[in-house]
Amino acid sequence: MTLQYEALQKFIGKPAKDIYRRYIGYVVGITLDSNGRLNSVGVDRGGSFEEFSSSQVIIEDDSLVLVPNWKMEAEKFRKEHDLTKKRFQALDELLKNHEIPEYVYNELCSQYKNSLMKLEEEHKTLIEGLRNRVKELENHIHHLERFLGHLKVQHKAGEISDETYKLASEYLNSVITKTVQEKKDVENTLNLLVSPPKEVEEAEYEELPPKPEVKPEKLEGGEEPLVVRVIPQSEE
Repeated sequence: MTLQYEALQKFIGKPAKDIYRRYIGYVVGITLDSNGRLNSVGVDRGGSFEEFSSSQVIIEDDSLVLVPNWKMEAEKFRKEHDLTKKRFQALDELLKNHEIPEYVYNELCSQYKNSLMKLEEEHKTLIEGLRNRVKELENHIHHLERFLGHLKVQHKAGEISDETYKLASEYLNSVITKTVQEKKDVENTLNLLVSPPKEVEEAEYEELPPKPEVKPEKLEGGEEPLVVRVIPQSEE
């Protein structure tokens, strides 16, 4: 058993929170990679099971905090997109400064264009996923608000005590506030992805055409021109 496993196993059976400080379930187990490092965390989410990768796990104040999938995917896309743009810019500067030959420029230019094409597909999928997440959060907020509305009516009608209403309403208002926070976070991320900074213009990075081979023009009849070399005489 590794030291890391010993440090992590204390979280098994304990509640886990997300980055918005909402309880999302109980940790039921952890897995390690071949080097003994954390691979994933399994969480029971009230009858459903979800696995979170090590990159989604944060240990904060002696508690386990989990990052949502959508946030990890958006951050991954942003980093890859920014890196590809920087590579294009670096490639262009190297060519202008004659630090790389044209064939190397063309090869790398082709590779980076392929990367951009893949990122464009990922971008579409990511946008769709974020929009779906916004709808899910809106529906959840409406559900919480409707339930809180029923409690308010029952409290006003004297059907439930002040203490019961206070506990329930504080919990529901807290969850609503945290869910609204996530919704705003998703919407901000979505706005950045829908209207991103200026993309790398492919026209600026077209592969260079091969240099034409310069050959002496032929005379009429197909004869090659006579080339005369003049050698200056040395002065006496």
